Amino acid sequence: MSAAPLTKESLIDDHDLSFDPGDPANGSLYLCEARSGGAGLDRAAVLAKLRAAGLWSEQPEKQVPDAHRQAYKDQMQFVEATVYRTTSGEFLIARFDHPKYPSSATRWQAWQAFFDSEFTRA
Repeated sequence: MSAAPLTKESLIDDHDLSFDPGDPANGSLYLCEARSGGAGLDRAAVLAKLRAAGLWSEQPEKQVPDAHRQAYKDQMQFVEATVYRTTSGEFLIARFDHPKYPSSATRWQAWQAFFDSEFTRA
């Protein structure tokens, strides 16, 4: 994953994007796993730790459905992504901006600090 440059299109088309529908501070922040698999990420465990850290609401995560991917590409502005390693692959967190759901730089930095404490950057 880290060899090819990340673009808005590659992030949206090639990854399952999970988001928090219950916390506005997490607007346009995504946990991204390659659709081809291989990240070895225990999403449920990671989300439980994010919740315990106050960085994810108690609501179940949602994923961007295939039918909405084009709208995401049309409406979102890619800001930044950080790639992390697991023992069996890579995943990333991504920050976008959307007119209705702007991302928070403060929350993004908190996400990066959390993931830096749990994983190694790729």
